[in-house]
Amino acid sequence: MDPVAVIMRSKDEMPHARRALEMLRRQRGCPFVLFNVDSGSTDGTLEAILEANPERVTRIRPEDYVPGRVLNLMVGKTTGDIVVFLNADAVPCDEDWLVRLVGPIVRGEADATCSRQEPRADATFLVRFDHARTFNPKWLTPDNDAFFSAVSCAFRRALWEKQRFREEGIAEDLEWSRRCRGDGARFVYVPESRVEHSHNYSTEQIRRREFGHGQAYAHIFGHRPGWLRQAARCLKEIVRDALEAARTGHLRTVPANVAFRLAYHSAHYRGLREAQRRRPSKEVPRG
Repeated sequence: MDPVAVIMRSKDEMPHARRALEMLRRQRGCPFVLFNVDSGSTDGTLEAILEANPERVTRIRPEDYVPGRVLNLMVGKTTGDIVVFLNADAVPCDEDWLVRLVGPIVRGEADATCSRQEPRADATFLVRFDHARTFNPKWLTPDNDAFFSAVSCAFRRALWEKQRFREEGIAEDLEWSRRCRGDGARFVYVPESRVEHSHNYSTEQIRRREFGHGQAYAHIFGHRPGWLRQAARCLKEIVRDALEAARTGHLRTVPANVAFRLAYHSAHYRGLREAQRRRPSKEVPRG
């Protein structure tokens, strides 16, 4: 088997970066070449990367980091038939993460794959609950085009040569996967390929992220703002969270869970509204 190209993005990912590099070194059954891109780490991440991979490191300024643009830049540096993305804060759970991830592609069963993401030991109740639902194999079936994550994924380089990543906004991985699926590409979820990856975001971080996701989803899915619909989704999730918290003995988390959902949905709605405001008008001027 020819070596696959593993591309690792980083920006202040300690202590996870060192663990990810160590687990990457321990992978078996699949030769690979590592390419790193760092966007201004100051916490020791860059030093750990240079120690592990001094020859193929690309450095960019933090202000120059645009996800899709960086992914296109780095894939362009590779020559192998299979490309793998692994975020520097995503730690492979075992020595077979890589061979399992690329297996369906090597066997001709898929054009792209993505891993299961496991919550970290310090993950909150809500993060664990959301991970269990998001990465449920019953939902992530091959015909589901509503999910793909570049945190840990693999794809044929030929797929990227036909469809480059969108170089503006966020959710570039989801937008790319939908375009590729529309062109007939086969995407497969590989739950046996596992990485540890989760974040306990603050309320302010959630607001910033979901505002951007609202704008991205307006572009990708054509979603439009509707405050009644958004409020109904928010209420549904609050009730679902509370029932799960009661079932598992985590009732003390309910206030924080409610605050999280309110921040999430209000920011998503504002992002959708902003995208609608910026959408060019299709009306023909009256002469």
